[in-house]
Amino acid sequence: MIIDHDFHIHTTLSLCAHDDTATVENYVRRAKDLGLRKLGFSNHMWDSSARPASGNFYEVQDYAHVAQLRSEIDRCSAESGVDLYFGCEVEYDPIRRDIALTERTAQAFDYILVPNSHTHMMMPEEYYEPKARHAQFMFDAFMDIVTSPLAKYVTAVAHPFSAVCCPYDRRLLYPLISEKQYREAFVCAREHDIAIELNISGYTEYGIREIVQDPTIRMFRIAKECGCKFIFGSDAHSAAAGETHDFWWIAYILAELLELKEADMTEIVRR
Repeated sequence: MIIDHDFHIHTTLSLCAHDDTATVENYVRRAKDLGLRKLGFSNHMWDSSARPASGNFYEVQDYAHVAQLRSEIDRCSAESGVDLYFGCEVEYDPIRRDIALTERTAQAFDYILVPNSHTHMMMPEEYYEPKARHAQFMFDAFMDIVTSPLAKYVTAVAHPFSAVCCPYDRRLLYPLISEKQYREAFVCAREHDIAIELNISGYTEYGIREIVQDPTIRMFRIAKECGCKFIFGSDAHSAAAGETHDFWWIAYILAELLELKEADMTEIVRR
């Protein structure tokens, strides 16, 4: 299977993408090198209309902020030969136990990613131990996302159950979620037509043997057995050489391990 899409890319509008190479134009140039024909831009966002994100990372990353990318996408779309999509990685709000989004704002995007695993920002620090509590937080967040009234606007769960910036090896958390819980979560995602993201950024420090043995492979196999669709993302925060897109080969390793076919991809990447 040819993997010709990347639907998880950050530009300089994401505060964590400090590299000034992170522009639509530079990513399009890199996409052509990789043979990608579809790029989705997913800057971090918190819809202030849902609840103000006062005093944290998201305070300035509201819809008005990320919408600045529209003009750059429109300009590059006309001349690039690559299909470009305006999306976002909108946060999970643990206070409301819902997506940090309103329906009106959701309708402005071509697609939407929501993570259940930004625990370094969204989870109380005391939940890190015992680790089972950390795992349970991600399970509960996943279920809140896929059962939200806004779930119909969600394209995929970003890097599911992969605890971002975890202070210990995040691979310790996957076995703490039971197969029954995984199946419950993935069946619910399938019922709400929400895809599961295969995010290559979590494997860039691994060799092939480590990827094959990684506990996420079991998790993704369960998702496939439950009928979930998939989408690939690099989680790129830079278009520079040596950064995430140089590891695009990992996408093919994941596709091979999961025996994915075109029919296993979610609709937006098959159009």
